[in-house]
Order: sequence, then structure tokens, then C-alpha cells
Amino acid sequence: MEDELKIYRQGLIDTQRKLNESYDKLLITLSGGALGLSVTFLKDIIGSNEIRYPNLLLIAWALFVTSIGSILCEILFGIQAHKKAIKQVDDKTIYVQKVGGKSSNWTTIFHWMAALSLISGLMFVSSFAFLNLGGCYVGEKNNTKAPAESTNQAVTPERPKAVTSKGTKAIN
Repeated sequence: MEDELKIYRQGLIDTQRKLNESYDKLLITLSGGALGLSVTFLKDIIGSNEIRYPNLLLIAWALFVTSIGSILCEILFGIQAHKKAIKQVDDKTIYVQKVGGKSSNWTTIFHWMAALSLISGLMFVSSFAFLNLGGCYVGEKNNTKAPAESTNQAVTPERPKAVTSKGTKAIN
């Protein structure tokens, strides 16, 4: 049994070094990228045009920042949880206490908060982009102008013609 605990302890130490490495990197990349992309969209695509529903963009930005902040908190609490778990193995209390203690709970909470904030932020920025790309304004009528070459003359429809044995002739 002692050997199993040593192996488990070493696994915890290794995991501490790699704590959610790829997941956290992915979320940071996506959150930061979405934040940068939305700023570029605002600057380059919308430019000096009227910005519709700016609150959607502000909420998206807040959610992206929340996602990044949650990842940082998750890492900090994860490190603490792993230190606690290592101590629990050393003290032989690993089987009687919650592994990682309260920090483990906080790690889980921030883990999910980061993901949900990113997904929600993407939904808000997508809505903002959709509503600002033009042509899709809720509650507005389609105001189209006649082509420049059109004239204001009334068009008289052609009279229907009847086909007779002697040819066609207009019906009065």
C-alpha cells in the first residue's frame, strides 16, 4: 500500500506541473482571440457606421475578461489544491479528507465559470456582429430606392389579344 501512495504522490506532483495546461491555454487563446477579433470587427468592419446594440459588445467583452480571470483563479486554486493533496498523502490523511480540500472545490467552480463565460461571450459577440452587418435590423422596414435609370412614367399594360382565324386582334 505504501508504494501505491508514493506513486500517487508522484502523479500529483506531475499533475501540478501540467495543471489543466492544454485546457487553460485553449480557453485563454479563445477568450483573448475573441476579444481581439471583436475589437478588429468594430474598428475595421463597422468603422464610422452607426453601432447598433453596443451593449451586446460590452457584455461580450466583460464575459471574455471574466473567462480569462476565471482561468487565472482556477490555476491558483488548482496549485493550492495539489499542494494540499501532497500534504494529505504525506500525512496519510488522503483517505479521510477531501482530496485537495476547499481549493479543489474552487478550482472546479472557476473551471466551469471560465468555459461558460467564453461560450456566453461568443454568443453575445455573434449577436452583435449579426445585428451590425446590415440588412437584418429587427423591427425596421426594408427601405429600398428605385434604380437610378427608372422613370416616373406610368406603364400601360398591353391589351390582351385574341387569336382568330384571320390572325390576332386586340380585345377592347
